[in-house]
Amino acid sequence: DLLDMRVDPQAARRLTRSIVRAQRRGRPVLVRRLRALRAAADERFDPAASLRGTARYLRFAREQLGRDDLALAAYHMGVGNLQAVQRAFGSREASYVELYFDSSPLRHRRAWRLLSSLGDDSATYLWRLRAAREVMKRFREDPEDLGRRAALMTAKNSAEEVLHPPDETETFEDGEALREAYDDDELLAIDPALLAARGLRSSRQMGELARDPRPYRGLRREALAALVYIGAGTRAITGAGALTLTSTVRDRPYQRRLVGLNPQATRGYSLHTTGFAFDLAKRFRSADQEAALRFVLRRLQAHDLIAYVEEFGAFHVVAGEEASVLQGVLEPDEG
Repeated sequence: DLLDMRVDPQAARRLTRSIVRAQRRGRPVLVRRLRALRAAADERFDPAASLRGTARYLRFAREQLGRDDLALAAYHMGVGNLQAVQRAFGSREASYVELYFDSSPLRHRRAWRLLSSLGDDSATYLWRLRAAREVMKRFREDPEDLGRRAALMTAKNSAEEVLHPPDETETFEDGEALREAYDDDELLAIDPALLAARGLRSSRQMGELARDPRPYRGLRREALAALVYIGAGTRAITGAGALTLTSTVRDRPYQRRLVGLNPQATRGYSLHTTGFAFDLAKRFRSADQEAALRFVLRRLQAHDLIAYVEEFGAFHVVAGEEASVLQGVLEPDEG
Protein backbone atom coordinates (compact mmCIF):
# COMPACT_ATOMS: atom_id res chain seq x y z
CA ASP A 1 0.00 0.00 0.00
CA LEU A 2 1.62 3.20 -1.22
CA LEU A 3 -0.01 5.35 1.47
CA ASP A 4 0.49 2.75 4.24
CA MET A 5 -3.01 3.52 5.50
CA ARG A 6 -5.93 1.40 6.61
CA VAL A 7 -8.76 2.10 4.13
CA ASP A 8 -12.23 0.57 4.29
CA PRO A 9 -14.65 2.46 1.99
CA GLN A 10 -17.60 0.19 2.78
CA ALA A 11 -17.30 0.71 6.54
CA ALA A 12 -16.72 4.43 6.02
CA ARG A 13 -19.92 4.79 4.00
CA ARG A 14 -21.94 2.80 6.53
CA LEU A 15 -20.64 4.82 9.49
CA THR A 16 -21.10 8.10 7.61
CA ARG A 17 -24.78 7.29 7.11
CA SER A 18 -25.05 6.55 10.83
CA ILE A 19 -23.36 9.86 11.65
CA VAL A 20 -25.83 11.76 9.47
CA ARG A 21 -28.77 10.09 11.20
CA ALA A 22 -27.33 10.87 14.64
CA GLN A 23 -26.80 14.50 13.67
CA ARG A 24 -30.40 14.81 12.50
CA ARG A 25 -31.61 13.40 15.81
CA GLY A 26 -29.48 15.83 17.81
CA ARG A 27 -27.24 13.24 19.50
CA PRO A 28 -23.76 14.85 19.67
CA VAL A 29 -22.23 12.21 21.97
CA LEU A 30 -23.19 9.44 19.56
CA VAL A 31 -21.85 11.51 16.64
CA ARG A 32 -18.43 11.78 18.32
CA ARG A 33 -18.33 8.04 19.03
CA LEU A 34 -19.29 7.15 15.46
CA ARG A 35 -16.67 9.50 14.06
CA ALA A 36 -14.03 7.81 16.21
CA LEU A 37 -15.16 4.41 14.91
CA ARG A 38 -14.99 5.65 11.33
CA ALA A 39 -11.48 7.03 11.82
CA ALA A 40 -10.39 3.69 13.27
CA ALA A 41 -11.92 1.74 10.37
CA ASP A 42 -10.72 4.09 7.61
CA GLU A 43 -7.68 6.26 8.35
CA ARG A 44 -8.62 8.76 5.66
CA PHE A 45 -10.93 10.17 8.37
CA ASP A 46 -8.09 10.35 10.92
CA PRO A 47 -6.47 13.78 10.36
CA ALA A 48 -3.01 12.80 11.60
CA ALA A 49 -2.93 9.51 9.68
CA SER A 50 -4.31 11.22 6.58
CA LEU A 51 -1.59 13.88 6.65
CA ARG A 52 1.10 11.23 7.03
CA GLY A 53 -0.35 9.38 4.02
CA THR A 54 -0.43 12.61 2.02
CA ALA A 55 3.23 13.28 2.78
CA ARG A 56 4.20 9.76 1.74
CA TYR A 57 2.35 10.06 -1.55
CA LEU A 58 3.84 13.48 -2.32
CA ARG A 59 7.36 12.16 -1.69
CA PHE A 60 6.66 9.26 -4.05
CA ALA A 61 5.19 11.58 -6.71
CA ARG A 62 8.15 13.96 -6.40
CA GLU A 63 10.57 11.07 -6.95
CA GLN A 64 8.63 9.89 -10.01
CA LEU A 65 7.98 13.28 -11.62
CA GLY A 66 10.91 15.41 -10.51
CA ARG A 67 8.96 18.61 -9.76
CA ASP A 68 6.94 19.88 -6.81
CA ASP A 69 4.16 21.32 -8.99
CA LEU A 70 3.74 18.03 -10.86
CA ALA A 71 3.69 16.09 -7.60
CA LEU A 72 0.91 18.30 -6.25
CA ALA A 73 -1.13 17.96 -9.44
CA ALA A 74 -0.61 14.19 -9.38
CA TYR A 75 -1.95 13.95 -5.83
CA HIS A 76 -5.45 14.31 -7.30
CA MET A 77 -5.17 12.84 -10.81
CA GLY A 78 -2.61 10.15 -10.00
CA VAL A 79 1.00 9.76 -11.08
CA GLY A 80 0.07 7.36 -13.89
CA ASN A 81 -2.44 9.76 -15.43
CA LEU A 82 0.00 12.66 -15.28
CA GLN A 83 2.75 10.58 -16.87
CA ALA A 84 0.32 9.72 -19.68
CA VAL A 85 -0.28 13.46 -20.20
CA GLN A 86 3.48 14.05 -20.31
CA ARG A 87 3.90 11.38 -22.99
CA ALA A 88 1.09 12.86 -25.06
CA PHE A 89 2.59 16.33 -24.62
CA GLY A 90 6.01 15.05 -25.65
CA SER A 91 8.02 16.31 -22.68
CA ARG A 92 8.87 15.21 -19.15
CA GLU A 93 10.53 18.57 -18.43
CA ALA A 94 7.50 20.84 -18.85
CA SER A 95 5.99 22.50 -15.79
CA TYR A 96 2.34 21.91 -15.01
CA VAL A 97 1.59 25.45 -16.17
CA GLU A 98 3.02 24.51 -19.58
CA LEU A 99 1.22 21.17 -19.67
CA TYR A 100 -2.12 22.78 -18.86
CA PHE A 101 -2.05 26.03 -20.80
CA ASP A 102 -0.14 24.78 -23.85
CA SER A 103 -2.50 21.84 -24.36
CA SER A 104 -5.53 22.79 -26.43
CA PRO A 105 -7.62 21.66 -29.39
CA LEU A 106 -4.97 23.34 -31.58
CA ARG A 107 -1.73 22.41 -29.81
CA HIS A 108 -0.84 19.14 -28.09
CA ARG A 109 -4.37 17.93 -28.77
CA ARG A 110 -3.79 14.44 -27.33
CA ALA A 111 -2.58 15.88 -24.02
CA TRP A 112 -5.57 18.24 -23.93
CA ARG A 113 -7.97 15.36 -24.54
CA LEU A 114 -6.42 13.38 -21.69
CA LEU A 115 -6.69 16.31 -19.28
CA SER A 116 -10.26 17.01 -20.36
CA SER A 117 -11.29 13.36 -20.11
CA LEU A 118 -10.54 13.19 -16.38
CA GLY A 119 -13.79 15.02 -15.73
CA ASP A 120 -13.34 15.40 -11.96
CA ASP A 121 -11.47 18.73 -11.68
CA SER A 122 -8.15 16.85 -11.61
CA ALA A 123 -6.75 19.16 -14.28
CA THR A 124 -7.40 22.27 -12.15
CA TYR A 125 -6.44 20.80 -8.77
CA LEU A 126 -3.14 22.69 -8.60
CA TRP A 127 -4.90 26.03 -9.18
CA ARG A 128 -7.38 25.24 -6.41
CA LEU A 129 -4.52 24.44 -4.03
CA ARG A 130 -2.94 27.79 -4.84
CA ALA A 131 -6.27 29.54 -4.35
CA ALA A 132 -6.63 27.89 -0.94
CA ARG A 133 -3.14 29.06 -0.01
CA GLU A 134 -4.06 32.60 -1.04
CA VAL A 135 -7.25 32.45 1.04
CA MET A 136 -5.28 31.36 4.12
CA LYS A 137 -2.69 34.09 3.53
CA ARG A 138 -5.39 36.76 3.29
CA PHE A 139 -7.11 35.38 6.39
CA ARG A 140 -3.91 35.79 8.39
CA GLU A 141 -2.88 39.16 6.98
CA ASP A 142 -6.14 40.99 6.21
CA PRO A 143 -9.30 39.13 7.24
CA GLU A 144 -11.47 42.17 6.53
CA ASP A 145 -10.32 42.26 2.91
CA LEU A 146 -10.92 38.52 2.65
CA GLY A 147 -14.47 39.02 3.90
CA ARG A 148 -15.02 41.79 1.37
CA ARG A 149 -13.71 39.66 -1.50
CA ALA A 150 -15.82 36.72 -0.37
CA ALA A 151 -18.93 38.91 -0.45
CA LEU A 152 -18.05 40.08 -3.97
CA MET A 153 -17.34 36.52 -5.08
CA THR A 154 -20.74 35.27 -3.94
CA ALA A 155 -22.81 38.30 -4.95
CA LYS A 156 -23.48 36.78 -8.38
CA ASN A 157 -23.15 33.38 -10.01
CA SER A 158 -19.69 34.34 -11.27
CA ALA A 159 -16.76 36.39 -9.98
CA GLU A 160 -17.76 39.43 -12.05
CA GLU A 161 -18.06 41.75 -9.04
CA VAL A 162 -14.53 40.83 -7.97
CA LEU A 163 -13.38 42.18 -11.33
CA HIS A 164 -15.53 45.31 -11.00
CA PRO A 165 -16.68 46.05 -7.43
CA PRO A 166 -19.86 48.17 -7.42
CA ASP A 167 -18.36 50.86 -5.18
CA GLU A 168 -15.36 51.27 -7.49
CA THR A 169 -16.92 51.02 -10.95
CA GLU A 170 -18.63 53.70 -13.03
CA THR A 171 -22.10 52.92 -14.36
CA PHE A 172 -23.89 54.78 -17.13
CA GLU A 173 -26.76 56.68 -15.56
CA ASP A 174 -28.60 57.65 -18.74
CA GLY A 175 -28.37 58.08 -22.50
CA GLU A 176 -26.37 61.27 -22.19
CA ALA A 177 -23.72 59.43 -20.18
CA LEU A 178 -23.52 56.85 -22.96
CA ARG A 179 -23.10 59.52 -25.64
CA GLU A 180 -20.33 61.21 -23.66
CA ALA A 181 -18.57 57.88 -23.24
CA TYR A 182 -18.62 57.31 -27.00
CA ASP A 183 -17.36 60.85 -27.61
CA ASP A 184 -14.48 60.25 -25.19
CA ASP A 185 -13.69 56.81 -26.67
CA GLU A 186 -14.50 55.13 -23.35
CA LEU A 187 -17.05 53.10 -25.31
CA LEU A 188 -16.43 51.72 -28.80
CA ALA A 189 -19.27 51.06 -31.21
CA ILE A 190 -19.67 47.49 -32.43
CA ASP A 191 -18.28 47.22 -35.97
CA PRO A 192 -20.17 44.51 -37.92
CA ALA A 193 -17.22 44.06 -40.30
CA LEU A 194 -14.82 43.44 -37.42
CA LEU A 195 -17.22 40.94 -35.88
CA ALA A 196 -17.67 39.09 -39.17
CA ALA A 197 -13.91 38.85 -39.64
CA ARG A 198 -13.54 37.31 -36.18
CA GLY A 199 -16.32 34.74 -36.24
CA LEU A 200 -19.12 36.83 -34.73
CA ARG A 201 -22.36 38.53 -35.67
CA SER A 202 -24.66 40.82 -33.70
CA SER A 203 -28.35 40.28 -33.11
CA ARG A 204 -30.71 42.78 -34.70
CA GLN A 205 -32.59 42.93 -31.41
CA MET A 206 -29.75 44.58 -29.49
CA GLY A 207 -31.05 47.83 -28.05
CA GLU A 208 -34.57 47.20 -29.35
CA LEU A 209 -36.22 48.77 -26.28
CA ALA A 210 -34.72 52.16 -27.15
CA ARG A 211 -35.94 54.60 -29.79
CA ASP A 212 -32.37 54.70 -31.11
CA PRO A 213 -30.67 51.32 -30.54
CA ARG A 214 -27.19 52.43 -31.63
CA PRO A 215 -25.94 53.62 -28.20
CA TYR A 216 -26.73 50.15 -26.86
CA ARG A 217 -24.42 48.45 -29.35
CA GLY A 218 -21.01 49.13 -27.88
CA LEU A 219 -18.49 48.08 -25.25
CA ARG A 220 -15.49 49.30 -23.36
CA ARG A 221 -12.25 48.53 -25.16
CA GLU A 222 -11.31 45.67 -22.80
CA ALA A 223 -14.69 44.00 -23.27
CA LEU A 224 -14.62 44.42 -27.04
CA ALA A 225 -11.15 42.87 -27.11
CA ALA A 226 -12.37 39.90 -25.06
CA LEU A 227 -15.42 39.49 -27.30
CA VAL A 228 -13.39 39.53 -30.50
CA TYR A 229 -10.78 37.18 -29.03
CA ILE A 230 -13.52 34.71 -28.05
CA GLY A 231 -14.98 34.80 -31.55
CA ALA A 232 -11.61 34.40 -33.24
CA GLY A 233 -10.52 31.65 -30.85
CA THR A 234 -13.70 29.67 -31.34
CA ARG A 235 -13.50 29.96 -35.12
CA ALA A 236 -9.82 28.95 -35.11
CA ILE A 237 -10.80 25.67 -33.47
CA THR A 238 -13.93 24.86 -35.48
CA GLY A 239 -13.12 26.59 -38.77
CA ALA A 240 -16.66 27.76 -39.52
CA GLY A 241 -19.79 29.32 -38.10
CA ALA A 242 -20.38 32.55 -36.22
CA LEU A 243 -21.31 33.22 -32.61
CA THR A 244 -24.22 35.60 -32.01
CA LEU A 245 -23.79 38.65 -29.79
CA THR A 246 -27.13 39.46 -28.15
CA SER A 247 -26.41 42.20 -25.60
CA THR A 248 -23.76 44.79 -24.79
CA VAL A 249 -23.81 48.09 -22.89
CA ARG A 250 -26.93 49.51 -21.22
CA ASP A 251 -27.71 52.58 -19.19
CA ARG A 252 -29.61 52.30 -15.94
CA PRO A 253 -33.05 53.30 -17.36
CA TYR A 254 -32.69 50.66 -20.09
CA GLN A 255 -31.76 48.08 -17.46
CA ARG A 256 -34.88 48.93 -15.45
CA ARG A 257 -37.10 48.51 -18.52
CA LEU A 258 -35.49 45.16 -19.25
CA VAL A 259 -36.18 43.77 -15.77
CA GLY A 260 -39.87 43.26 -16.49
CA LEU A 261 -39.16 41.48 -19.78
CA ASN A 262 -36.08 39.36 -19.13
CA PRO A 263 -36.00 37.07 -16.07
CA GLN A 264 -32.19 37.09 -16.21
CA ALA A 265 -32.01 40.89 -15.84
CA THR A 266 -31.15 42.09 -12.35
CA ARG A 267 -32.77 44.94 -10.45
CA GLY A 268 -29.48 45.59 -8.72
CA TYR A 269 -25.97 46.26 -9.97
CA SER A 270 -25.71 45.07 -13.57
CA LEU A 271 -22.32 44.85 -15.23
CA HIS A 272 -24.04 45.69 -18.52
CA THR A 273 -24.42 49.24 -17.19
CA THR A 274 -20.61 49.48 -16.91
CA GLY A 275 -19.82 48.55 -20.51
CA PHE A 276 -17.72 45.56 -19.44
CA ALA A 277 -20.40 42.88 -20.05
CA PHE A 278 -21.82 41.15 -23.09
CA ASP A 279 -23.95 38.09 -23.84
CA LEU A 280 -23.44 35.37 -26.44
CA ALA A 281 -26.43 33.30 -27.54
CA LYS A 282 -26.44 29.57 -26.90
CA ARG A 283 -27.17 28.91 -30.55
CA PHE A 284 -24.53 26.83 -32.28
CA ARG A 285 -23.86 25.47 -35.71
CA SER A 286 -22.55 22.24 -34.21
CA ALA A 287 -21.64 20.53 -30.95
CA ASP A 288 -17.98 21.17 -31.83
CA GLN A 289 -18.62 24.92 -31.96
CA GLU A 290 -20.23 24.84 -28.52
CA ALA A 291 -17.32 22.81 -27.11
CA ALA A 292 -14.84 25.25 -28.64
CA LEU A 293 -16.59 28.26 -27.10
CA ARG A 294 -16.64 26.61 -23.69
CA PHE A 295 -12.92 25.88 -24.00
CA VAL A 296 -12.06 29.49 -24.87
CA LEU A 297 -14.22 30.87 -22.05
CA ARG A 298 -12.65 28.53 -19.49
CA ARG A 299 -9.14 29.45 -20.57
CA LEU A 300 -9.77 33.19 -20.40
CA GLN A 301 -11.36 32.79 -16.98
CA ALA A 302 -8.39 30.71 -15.80
CA HIS A 303 -6.19 33.70 -16.68
CA ASP A 304 -8.52 36.02 -14.69
CA LEU A 305 -9.26 37.99 -17.86
CA ILE A 306 -13.01 37.36 -17.74
CA ALA A 307 -15.74 35.98 -15.51
CA TYR A 308 -18.65 34.20 -17.12
CA VAL A 309 -21.82 32.39 -16.21
CA GLU A 310 -24.09 30.16 -18.27
CA GLU A 311 -27.66 31.46 -18.31
CA PHE A 312 -30.78 29.90 -19.82
CA GLY A 313 -30.25 31.21 -23.34
CA ALA A 314 -26.82 32.81 -23.29
CA PHE A 315 -23.33 32.98 -21.88
CA HIS A 316 -23.01 36.17 -19.83
CA VAL A 317 -19.40 37.38 -19.99
CA VAL A 318 -17.69 40.17 -18.06
CA ALA A 319 -14.23 41.35 -19.09
CA GLY A 320 -11.76 42.48 -16.47
CA GLU A 321 -9.44 45.43 -16.98
CA GLU A 322 -6.58 42.97 -17.55
CA ALA A 323 -8.33 41.89 -20.75
CA SER A 324 -6.60 44.89 -22.30
CA VAL A 325 -3.77 42.44 -23.12
CA LEU A 326 -6.07 41.06 -25.85
CA GLN A 327 -6.40 44.37 -27.71
CA GLY A 328 -4.23 43.19 -30.60
CA VAL A 329 -7.25 41.34 -32.00
CA LEU A 330 -8.94 44.70 -32.61
CA GLU A 331 -6.35 45.64 -35.22
CA PRO A 332 -7.24 45.00 -38.86
CA ASP A 333 -5.64 42.01 -40.56
CA GLU A 334 -2.57 42.90 -42.60
CA GLY A 335 -3.00 42.77 -46.32
